[in-house]
Amino acid sequence: MSAELVRRVQTALADAGFGPGSGLTTQTDGPAVIVSWHPDRLIRPTITAHASDPDVHSAAEIPGIRNALDAALINVFLAAGLVPLSHPEGFISVTAVPVG
Repeated sequence: MSAELVRRVQTALADAGFGPGSGLTTQTDGPAVIVSWHPDRLIRPTITAHASDPDVHSAAEIPGIRNALDAALINVFLAAGLVPLSHPEGFISVTAVPVG
């Protein structure tokens, strides 16, 4: 089931416009697929622009973008008939709807 679930997750992401270069990665974790965002291409220019700011760490966290992306991804997976669960550590675990 994990290969099929990975395919469904990646298809849902691609159909929603989150293809290569989006910074999203998928990996299996038991019965779930973990979806993580790695915004390196976005964060590096932010850090450079705010290098002299003593609070550069908060600028690099980009919480508003992370929250918006999290909400968008939750909706993408729900619309695809999957079960997403957002984690405070910054990733989403996606499982299939239990058959029963």
